[in-house]
Amino acid sequence: MAGDLTIKRTFEVPAIATSDGTLFLCPYFHRSPVFAAAGYDWFICYYPDSLYDHNGIDLCLHLNSSQGARVNMSSGVSLLDPTGSLPRLNLVVSSPPLRFDSDDADRRMVTHWVPKSMLTEEPAKMYYLRERGSLMFEWTITVLREMMAPMSIPMPIMSMLMPMPKLPAATDVTPPPKPPMPMPVPEPETLLMPIPEPMPKIPATDVAPTTPKVPVAIDPAPAPKVPAPDVTFSVGGELFQAHKAILSMMSPVFKAELSSSEAAATAVIEVNGMRPDVFEALMCYMYTSTLPAATTDEAMCDLLAAADRYDVEGLKVVCERKLSKMVDADNVADMLALADDVRSRMIEDACIQFMVNSGRMKDVVESRGYQRLRMKHPSVLVNVLEKYILFRTSLYKS
Repeated sequence: MAGDLTIKRTFEVPAIATSDGTLFLCPYFHRSPVFAAAGYDWFICYYPDSLYDHNGIDLCLHLNSSQGARVNMSSGVSLLDPTGSLPRLNLVVSSPPLRFDSDDADRRMVTHWVPKSMLTEEPAKMYYLRERGSLMFEWTITVLREMMAPMSIPMPIMSMLMPMPKLPAATDVTPPPKPPMPMPVPEPETLLMPIPEPMPKIPATDVAPTTPKVPVAIDPAPAPKVPAPDVTFSVGGELFQAHKAILSMMSPVFKAELSSSEAAATAVIEVNGMRPDVFEALMCYMYTSTLPAATTDEAMCDLLAAADRYDVEGLKVVCERKLSKMVDADNVADMLALADDVRSRMIEDACIQFMVNSGRMKDVVESRGYQRLRMKHPSVLVNVLEKYILFRTSLYKS
C-alpha cells in the first residue's frame, strides 16, 4: 500500500549450545526495552513455553503508547544469521492487517507462535546461533496508513499451525477386502462326525496359579545437562555463579563488562557498593523475572539503584511501582533524592502528588530528609516546589 511504513527491530534470546550439539533455549521470560517505531511505543516479549502448545515459544509484540493510540499494522518474525552471509530464516510470515488500540485490552498485543523444532534443529542451531550464545530475531512491523474496518487480533489456531499428516493419493488407497462368502450349511443327515464328549471339569485345586505379570521398568532417557555457569561474582565476600549469555541478554551493562578483555582474564569479578542480598535479588530477577519472596520493602531502594546501575529496565519498573506506593511524610524527601539519582519520573510524580493531596507539607519540611534534600539536591527541591505550586494552583481553580 502507498504510504505504508516498515520498521525492523532486532530482539535477542539467550541460547546455549553444548559440545554435543544440543541447543538450549533460554527457559525464562524476556522483555525488550520500550522502543519507538512509526510514532508509537512498543516492546517485545519472549515466552519459553507457548500458551497454545508447549512444543513452541510465543513472541509477543505489545503496543505501549498512551491512551487513544490506534494503529493498523501487520508483522512478521525472522531469524538473522550473525555473520550476515545467509538470508533471513522466515519463522512467521507477515500477518494480515490488524488493528491495535491502546484503549482495548484485546487489541494491544499480537502473539506469534514458533515451533521449538525450527530453532533447535538444522539449520537454525548450526548457522543462526550467535557466537556469544543467543538467537537474533528480527521483527518486521509494517504500519498501514490506509484506514480499514476494525479487526480483532486473532489467536493462533493449533490445527492451522501444526503440519497435517500427508494422506495417500487416491490411486494408492487399497480397497477394503470383501467379506468371505458364507459356507453352505450341511443337511442334518450329512453330519457324520461323532459328537465329542464334554471335557471333564478340573478341580480348582489342580489349576496352576496364574503368574502375575511383572511390570518392566523402562528407564527414561536422561535429561540433557544444562551448561555449567561460566562467570563468578564476589559481592561482600559471597560468591555468585551465573551464565554470561543470560546476563548479557538482560543487561547491556553486564554485556559490555563480560565481553571486555579484562573480564575474560579475571576468574572472579568483584562487585563493590552493593550488599549480597541485593545482588542475589538482582540475579533472581534476571533469571526468573520475579523477585525472591523474602525481598523486603526496605531493600527496594537499593534494588532500584542496582537496576539502574546495570540498566535492567524491567526490574526498574517493578521497583518504581512498589516505591511509588510507599511514599509518606517521613520518606518523601528521600524518595525525591532517589528519583533524581535514578532519573525516575514515576517516583517523582508520586512524591509531588503526595505533597499536594496529603495536607502534610509542614511535616515534610520539618523532616530530616528534607534538610538533606536541600543540601545535596537543591535543584531537585526547586523543581519539585515549582511543580507543587502549579499543582496546588490548578487544584484550587478546579
